[in-house]
Amino acid sequence: MYWKSTIRLLCLVGLASAIAEDAYVNQCSELKAQEHLDLNEMMGKWYVVEVIEHRREASWASPTLPSGAQQHFVIDACPIVHLRALETRGGRQQAGPPRISLLWDEAAGNLEYTFWVSQNRGPGVWNSDIIQNGTLTHKSTYKQFVGTVHVMKAVASHMVVTFCTRGGEGHMFSLLLGREHRLPKNDLRGIRKLLERRNLQLLVTRESCHNTAAIVASSTSILQLLLFSILPVLGYNRYFVE
Repeated sequence: MYWKSTIRLLCLVGLASAIAEDAYVNQCSELKAQEHLDLNEMMGKWYVVEVIEHRREASWASPTLPSGAQQHFVIDACPIVHLRALETRGGRQQAGPPRISLLWDEAAGNLEYTFWVSQNRGPGVWNSDIIQNGTLTHKSTYKQFVGTVHVMKAVASHMVVTFCTRGGEGHMFSLLLGREHRLPKNDLRGIRKLLERRNLQLLVTRESCHNTAAIVASSTSILQLLLFSILPVLGYNRYFVE
């Protein structure tokens, strides 16, 4: 009888995993990434203008914020993202889907993601590949990102990418990247409306690169605050924006 109970338990675990997997796929596939992209034009240096944490419809509720509430902070930091195509391996042309390196660099440390580009879902969907590397991974509380990145918008001056974590938490956040430190207000408003049209509610917005000299040393990373699902009550010197 013991082995029968064990089999039943394994079947239930497998069913629960399948349900979680389906929820993840459905949740992330609805993000509708930009279909037509030139990956080569997207490579290079980008400034992190804003980091936006999302509430996906009513599927997630903050224990500290009422429904529909938004918070906006200005962070004394200016992270930089470097995108690089991984076209070769061992000096030879790499076979298979394109792979991309995303290097996050800030005063608190650095972090490198590696993604492979979905051939079925288009160039705007990037899947997490190997584990992340960098100094931020050495912190005991670091949590590896497993999921997909969706390029919601990409033009010459700016780009919006949304990270969708795999698992029941369904944590999502977007990076607003610019070739310059700042973006015009009209562009910012347009991007926020775009995210809202995709049913991505703006829960917390962290504005960075507000001051070009605001690259300060800090023991807490703005990226860590997102990956650990911590609301901005720790970290950089900052001020609340009404």
